[in-house]
Amino acid sequence: MNSTSEQLRFASIPAHSVRADFAGGGLSSDLGPVLLRGVDLQIGLTKRLAAALPDRRHQSYVSHSYHDLLTQRIYQIGCGYEDGNDANSLRHDPMFKLGAARLPFDAAAALASGATISRFEHAASRQDIYRVSEALVEQFIANFASPPKSLILDLDHSEDACYGQQPLAFYNHHYGSTCYLPLMIFDGHSGGLIAAVLRPGRRPFGEENAMIMRRVLKRIRQHFPDTHILVRGDGHFSGPELMGLIDSMSNVDFIFGFACNPKLLAMAEPTRLRAIDRWVAAQSQDVAPNAVRLFDEFTYKARSWPRAWRVLLKAEVMALGENTRFIVTSLPGLDAGMLYEDIYCARGQAENYIKHLKDDLAADRTSCTSFLANCMRLLLHAAAYILHQQLRTEGLRHTALSQAQPSTVIAKLFKIAVQVRQYKNKIVLHLPSACPVKHLLQTLTERLCLTTPARSLNSS
Repeated sequence: MNSTSEQLRFASIPAHSVRADFAGGGLSSDLGPVLLRGVDLQIGLTKRLAAALPDRRHQSYVSHSYHDLLTQRIYQIGCGYEDGNDANSLRHDPMFKLGAARLPFDAAAALASGATISRFEHAASRQDIYRVSEALVEQFIANFASPPKSLILDLDHSEDACYGQQPLAFYNHHYGSTCYLPLMIFDGHSGGLIAAVLRPGRRPFGEENAMIMRRVLKRIRQHFPDTHILVRGDGHFSGPELMGLIDSMSNVDFIFGFACNPKLLAMAEPTRLRAIDRWVAAQSQDVAPNAVRLFDEFTYKARSWPRAWRVLLKAEVMALGENTRFIVTSLPGLDAGMLYEDIYCARGQAENYIKHLKDDLAADRTSCTSFLANCMRLLLHAAAYILHQQLRTEGLRHTALSQAQPSTVIAKLFKIAVQVRQYKNKIVLHLPSACPVKHLLQTLTERLCLTTPARSLNSS
């Protein structure tokens, strides 16, 4: 790396001044790229994504393959560098070069610049976006060594605030901002990301939700013909188009929130009054409960629905007032309380996964000048999330960081100073002797050196 003569001054200690310079040579502040590469080699993510992107460039002018660009960009995002311009400095970093399988001190092996990264993102076509999205679904399917007995698909839209002139960014009254409104689909059991679809900022229509889910469900069903699939989401997914689609597919059910209306409120009135009576009676007890909840159910058919479905009611009374909620489901059996509290409410975990994607991995950095480029950027951030999720659930399984969010993994495992030494036939990385996660890194690197994870993954 190029050294400079700049010096940094620090507070002195007794009998000694303290200075710093940038002449350290083969040093890096990031161990993360080689850890992400270990995960990537096991699950084949960047290889799968690169295979989905036909390279239409004139090959005589190409210095970086699409696989190289995907690897560099996704690893940088996964290490906390979401800005494409960060590549201008990181392209010479020995650890990021090593993560991309290049010699750390070969001047001719520099990674792509920020301008090349930008051209790559802006070159994406509609067909490219579709193929990469399909590849992410295939990546999720490949995580299973055998077809699972059941799957839960958690759906949720999330605000992606825009601060420039991004195309198709609209003002959304619900969020009070000009934004995109991407749709995220997660595995309700593991937190694995199945799909991330960038959308305009307007409220989603039922036909659009059904169109996206039709493609995802058909792709999953091709590989898992006998798996029971439960689609779970809040109230704006309970449209007749999506519910009708799911009802038409075998061994697929749904459970969605549902907005109340005068007819539903009238049907819920007896249960609501009983909840109020119990709340009033409970106030005379020595220890009054925080809330009284009663559950009920009835068959209901809205005018736009193709048929009647099971509607569940939660009538809740608290000190702050009443909280009456409805959900609609095609699931048979189980009482209303268990369906609501144990199955429906568990969808809230998807909001934490979205926070990991947005807050820790900056998936809302959709500041490109074209909508398709922003679609590609969201997919690259989604790929970084997949690497982190696999690192946490497989590489860090049964460790102190097995439940850690990406920002914690980045701070504790990725941001470690490394001195890189390159010899004739080996490369040696010197880590700090006082590294506080020494034993954790020993466990992790041993697992990442396996050809496949301890749980054999389906590579189909």
